[in-house]
Amino acid sequence: MKVSLISTVFNEESSIKDFLDALLGQSLKPDEIIIVDGGSIDGTVELIENYIKKNEPIKLIIEKGANISRGRNIAINHARNEIIASTDAGCKLDRDWLKNLVDKFDEDTDVVGGMTVPESKTEFERCAAEITATKIKDIDEHTYLPSSRSIAFRKTAWERAGKYPEWLYTAEDTVFDLNLKKVGCRFRMASDAIVYWKMRTTWSFLFKQYYLYGKGAKEAGLVSIKNILNNISDILSPLFLIIMLPYLPPYYFIFWIIVFYHVIRPYLIKGKKCYRLNNSFKYFIYGVVISIIEKIAWTIGHIAGKEKRQ
Repeated sequence: MKVSLISTVFNEESSIKDFLDALLGQSLKPDEIIIVDGGSIDGTVELIENYIKKNEPIKLIIEKGANISRGRNIAINHARNEIIASTDAGCKLDRDWLKNLVDKFDEDTDVVGGMTVPESKTEFERCAAEITATKIKDIDEHTYLPSSRSIAFRKTAWERAGKYPEWLYTAEDTVFDLNLKKVGCRFRMASDAIVYWKMRTTWSFLFKQYYLYGKGAKEAGLVSIKNILNNISDILSPLFLIIMLPYLPPYYFIFWIIVFYHVIRPYLIKGKKCYRLNNSFKYFIYGVVISIIEKIAWTIGHIAGKEKRQ
């Protein structure tokens, strides 16, 4: 079974060598590698060209200004093979990633979803991974929407689904997955096809990430007014209860505690998840604050986003 492996890049000079080495070092070699550069201004293109000069099976296409969806569509249009595997630059690939994806294909399979596992080094990154990433063991194969960091599909399925939505900056792979399901594509999950991706390293980067995720989800039409109002309520309810506390009669205090615990309980549960990583109160605080930031960033993104139409 011949495979075309695609990826998009933009200013990946610091990581592109490791990325290409991982692609070329797969236990199952891709028959071709197609990379679309969105207009890098660092040394990314030159480094890729050095590999091409060594006769590696890499085709480089430069399309300035192309977003991820457009870059993927361009790469797939140039692919010679029916099976397309997709991943992202900056990620680390398990050596058997491609093999484990391809092994799941049979005549009844259109899409194989691999796994994405966060790579974390610092205390902050470990807590952020614990709060924001779903563990492989908790994924439901029947509802799983794989990230395009780790996916393989038939080119004909991509065409039936209307290709990647170039009108979206984020949430493009979620919409692509949903469109694949809408046209009746058959999915399988490869829990051993693993791609490692870097966690955001600071509070501001984490906030920006989930702001963009929230905005993208709204632009993709995946968020309702009810979702937004529920999120706003989750954020403001604790603040409202704190503000009201001095004005409550003493005999309402027990009732206030019960209600306050109820509204902050989701944050405490996530704090407890982080606490279990190291039995440290610092980890508990990290977990609570990260869950609050995630919720606020998502909600602001939802409010800022304007639903787009293809």
